[in-house]
Amino acid sequence: MHVTMPVYEYRCDSCREITTVFGAVAEKPDHVACKACGFTKAHRILSRPSVRLSNLSKLERLDPKYDKQIDQAIDSNPAANPDRLINRRGDISKGRDND
Repeated sequence: MHVTMPVYEYRCDSCREITTVFGAVAEKPDHVACKACGFTKAHRILSRPSVRLSNLSKLERLDPKYDKQIDQAIDSNPAANPDRLINRRGDISKGRDND
């Protein structure tokens, strides 16, 4: 099981830079010092949530045009075709290459 630590972001009231703090909700700091200027007054801001995706989910989110682009690249450049590597492999039972 993978446990993640919450991330909190604070914007400095002096220089407006964002400082990131990792910690549990129970460990919420009273004061956060800006990492850019050292000013100790910053207010917590909403940050984007972190979402973990499986590799399958990442593939499903790709633009549908991506497959066509890959096919076009392979058609225009035979060296980009992964099948060429399979065709070049030797006969494993003989222990040598076909070259």
